[in-house]
Amino acid sequence: MIRTRFAPPGQALATLKRAIVARLLGYDADALVRRLTRIGVRQGDTLVVHSSWRALNGFRGSPAQFGAALREAVSEAGLLVMPSLTYHNMSSAEFLATGKPMDVRRSPSAMGLLSEVFRRGKGVVRSLSPTHPLLAWGRDAAAFVAGHDATDRPFGPDSPFARMLQRNALILCVDAGFSSITFTHFVEDRLAATLPVPLYAPEPMTGSVIDTEGRRIDVPTRVISAEANRLRREERLIAHLQREGTLHHGRLGNTRLTWIRAADLAAGAERLATSGPHFFDAPVSPEPTA
Repeated sequence: MIRTRFAPPGQALATLKRAIVARLLGYDADALVRRLTRIGVRQGDTLVVHSSWRALNGFRGSPAQFGAALREAVSEAGLLVMPSLTYHNMSSAEFLATGKPMDVRRSPSAMGLLSEVFRRGKGVVRSLSPTHPLLAWGRDAAAFVAGHDATDRPFGPDSPFARMLQRNALILCVDAGFSSITFTHFVEDRLAATLPVPLYAPEPMTGSVIDTEGRRIDVPTRVISAEANRLRREERLIAHLQREGTLHHGRLGNTRLTWIRAADLAAGAERLATSGPHFFDAPVSPEPTA
């Protein structure tokens, strides 16, 4: 008797999905470079990428090949930047409370597979921030990440995040939401005086980094206050940037793309903060008791 093997329903559905994506929504590295060119990425640009690598994103290649296409788009005359935080699903304060150092050579990036593969790539350097280290490749990469350990404000005017504005970087989200854009914290730092509550907790915490020579460096680090995090209304900022026409959305194959220039994000947020309603709510005063 011949026995026919059938795949379990879940496995069969997954196989069907992969086939549909590959046939109808697939794209290669050349298509990715062309799409980046259409959205405004030029050779010599600074491109900041936040990503979530999905198995069904439609890309016909590996994360390393995706990263190679990003590097091709900016060329060696440009700069490719990615975040490489070493923690996930916790606040900076919670991470610092663990006492775990950020080892610039060994600590994996928790910011998605694309970021971790990029971290291991040739010529990639990493900033010495205990909470928000950045990876960079290309022209002046070392200068871009330099001094992150010399400031207690990871997103302040002396941080690499300020250099994103100086370079008017194009910020790109690949299957990642707007909330993944850490440059918004630099914008909040610039607008701290307009916030209804203090942006930072009263006292800095101590974070530790281990540099390329294996030396441990303690870095006083300011963390965003719990109240500021609670009162932030990001959806208000997103709606404002969309009305201004500076926050863009699109697709390539089965990959969602969101992009904005750093200068447009900073200027749009400032206009919203000064004209209102602010993208931070004011704290509600408790009702008086009788």
